[in-house]
Amino acid sequence: MSKAKGPQDLPPKGGYVPFQIERIKLRSFATGKMGIGIFIAVNVIGMPLYMQNWRSERKRIIEAKSRELAAFPILFAENDRALLKQLKRVREVEADVMKDFPYWEVGTFFGEPIYEDVPVDTYIKPTLGELYVFSDPTNKPVLEYIHLFP
Repeated sequence: MSKAKGPQDLPPKGGYVPFQIERIKLRSFATGKMGIGIFIAVNVIGMPLYMQNWRSERKRIIEAKSRELAAFPILFAENDRALLKQLKRVREVEADVMKDFPYWEVGTFFGEPIYEDVPVDTYIKPTLGELYVFSDPTNKPVLEYIHLFP
């Protein structure tokens, strides 16, 4: 057997300190009555401030909705106006492109109406492909390709 080198570890003189197994009571920061008092004080001060903020926020929301409702008819009218201008341009280009065909009527397919089951004066909203049929593909609006964006 080999002999241990150096002194062997032993407990300190007088032994180890005894383990503490008694319960240590927590210091209480606030009593129950103090907690209830703080709760009531916060609610008494906070509720009027909350109601004031709620009223001002409600007024802001109503004002924003009013602005939106006032602006929508103008925006829709401008959109319809631009759409009709584009439709007029498309019809003019179609008339120019098809002027050499004697039996071609603008707005029909060789004299046959495109929609047979609707009255003549009924408006049918055109698709983006119909609106930009004679234009360069790079000039088409981004909205046509919006479904491709993540």
